[in-house]
Amino acid sequence: MTRPGHDRDHLLLRVCQLHYEQQLTQQEVGDRLHLTRWQVGRLLKEAQARGIVRIEIDHPHARSHDLEAKLVSISGLSEAIVVPAEADEVATRRAVARAAAEYLADLPTKPSTLAVSWGRTMSDLANAIPPSWADAVTVVQANGGLTRPGPGDPAAIISSLARQSRGSAVFLPAPAIVDSPKLAAALRREPSIAEVLQLARSADVLLFSLGAISHESVLVKSGNVKPADEHLLRQRGAVGDAVGRFVDSTGNPASPELEERSIGLDLADVLSARRAVAVASGEAKHAVAEACVRRGLCRVLVTDEHTAAHLIRHLADPDQPNERTTS
Repeated sequence: MTRPGHDRDHLLLRVCQLHYEQQLTQQEVGDRLHLTRWQVGRLLKEAQARGIVRIEIDHPHARSHDLEAKLVSISGLSEAIVVPAEADEVATRRAVARAAAEYLADLPTKPSTLAVSWGRTMSDLANAIPPSWADAVTVVQANGGLTRPGPGDPAAIISSLARQSRGSAVFLPAPAIVDSPKLAAALRREPSIAEVLQLARSADVLLFSLGAISHESVLVKSGNVKPADEHLLRQRGAVGDAVGRFVDSTGNPASPELEERSIGLDLADVLSARRAVAVASGEAKHAVAEACVRRGLCRVLVTDEHTAAHLIRHLADPDQPNERTTS
């Protein structure tokens, strides 16, 4: 006498063999076994759930799920997206930006308002975002812009993200950093600027890339950060910037003087964001990525495998709590 369970197992095996090995469609499998297409689909899902079939993606651009799980487990991040490193830093940056664009497009609930920073990585992300990634998103500039033309133009980034979602772009009409705290304070009080900043604070998603302290930094090359500022930042132990705010290794402001001259969301705004998504790649960003995660400046990190491995090695210190998990 044949056991019912044995019949079920045999049926699962036959469905999987016909579909996966003989490449029959679900309808063809159903015709062969006198089942409906719906029944075949349910059986294939059951086979996966029971481990009879295991689907593995083997592609150079596939995400590193083991690293993602490990990074989330030790960091306080709610999500990590980790992709393989490419042959050079530019290719790796573009791969990470593409992964961030896919993450944004795949969100189950699309943001109605998206606040974004700017820079090379964000430019790559805007170029990679799928057409019609969302519907009618208000894309708002999170920090002041360039004082002279340079890479990662904020207007192009924000316009592209808005256009691809059939939404609208809201620009912050001010430089990222000005010459005096008095001027910065006056600009922040200007209604046209204050309204944009308030809209950015209330955004459903805050998306920003991390910058390193370097002569190649967009903030340096654009003229926002003067040589004297860069020298001061290095003296103060700055490791990079998040949304144009320079931080030390603990993720705290590296220069109160520069903070007072900056226009855009500050670190308190970043900490209180509904969903803060940071994007970083390359060895030059290891220190600022570590500082960002330690401080809890992001809930989601999109990065490359080498940066993820660095973070896993350095974040495994229980005496360094993540502010988002303790506040």
